[in-house]
Amino acid sequence: MRLAFDDPERDDQLQRTAAAAYAGAADLGEMLVAVAAVTRGDPRGWYGAWSAAAERAEALAGQGGDRRSIANAWLRASEYWRQAFVFHRDDLGDARLQTGWRRHRDAFRAALPLLSLVPSLAEIPFGTGRLTGYLLRPAGAVLARPTVILPAGYDSTAESAYAETAWMALDRGMNAFCLEGPGQGGTLYRDGIPMRPDYEAVLAPALDWLLGQPGVDPDRLVLLGRSLAGYLAPRAAARETRLAALVCDPGQVEFASRIQAMLARAVPGDAAATWAGILAADPAQDARLQGLLDQPAMRAMLAPRMATLGAATVGDFLRRQAEFTLEGLADRIRCPTLVVECEGDFASQSDRLFAALACSKVLVRLGTGSGAGGHCGGLGQQAWAGAVFPWIAATLGWPG
Repeated sequence: MRLAFDDPERDDQLQRTAAAAYAGAADLGEMLVAVAAVTRGDPRGWYGAWSAAAERAEALAGQGGDRRSIANAWLRASEYWRQAFVFHRDDLGDARLQTGWRRHRDAFRAALPLLSLVPSLAEIPFGTGRLTGYLLRPAGAVLARPTVILPAGYDSTAESAYAETAWMALDRGMNAFCLEGPGQGGTLYRDGIPMRPDYEAVLAPALDWLLGQPGVDPDRLVLLGRSLAGYLAPRAAARETRLAALVCDPGQVEFASRIQAMLARAVPGDAAATWAGILAADPAQDARLQGLLDQPAMRAMLAPRMATLGAATVGDFLRRQAEFTLEGLADRIRCPTLVVECEGDFASQSDRLFAALACSKVLVRLGTGSGAGGHCGGLGQQAWAGAVFPWIAATLGWPG
């Protein structure tokens, strides 16, 4: 399903903003104004069009009004700033990334006290930096409730998790804990800590903090991983005993096969031999692969991912893919698990993960005919929530 752009990366990002409208974090009219600026070749480019949209939303927030209108304006500004910087993540020192990320974060924090919820900010020490998280509880008395833990994905942040998934939990009387780890949000852009494969090392201190907060039922913790977190969440769950349930969309088992498929398309010759040379850190092979950055499309794909992993070279980045694996770990997951397979999701290994699980498990398939096809359900977020949250509620015995 295409909204406005032939370029899949741009259109996928646009669909994320459109879906944020479910949470009051985007306005379709404002979105189309930014799209028009981009498509007519606005000299300010993508960043300029979306930062202008963000500044207009900030100006509306500054004009005052009722609490919800002001809060929504700040939420929209936060989403538009995320959109502004999303294609500038290849250089962590880029002023557009740093400005866009900070204003994305600041706009979200400006909205928090105006929303109908009880928020708490987490800044959890981690290595040379910290993990940022937001515990969001429904408005009213702080009662012991289920908490849905939302690790950030590859290019998302703790702040963007509100519009992506947290609203679904809050609407159903559950808490949401939005969390970013290494290679994500401020842990990368502020602290320079790259992504790592062993997400269990991230989740453990985050749960320690979370379980010390009021209103968190320790027996009803749900780890819900979407996009890249469809790998991070089961990886952590394999070593974590404090979870009552796990959701993965899409399920992911390893990254190496995906990278090998990409190499087969991009690098002429024997793909198996190329991969063997990569793993052996063959200098000639590495030099050859570095030339991929001279191709604009490959650079656009590789450079931000290299920055996310802290890889100085293409070869180094590719070798690190082999470290992201659930092989020998998936059958250690003990909590009930829901695996979601959305038709056409480019990242999906849901069938493989489901087959590897030894716990109580359910596989849900959402087709394009339901409107929830594509990556993480695409634009069909109401349909997605209607498939996932009843299972969570039933598994936890939660009436909400």
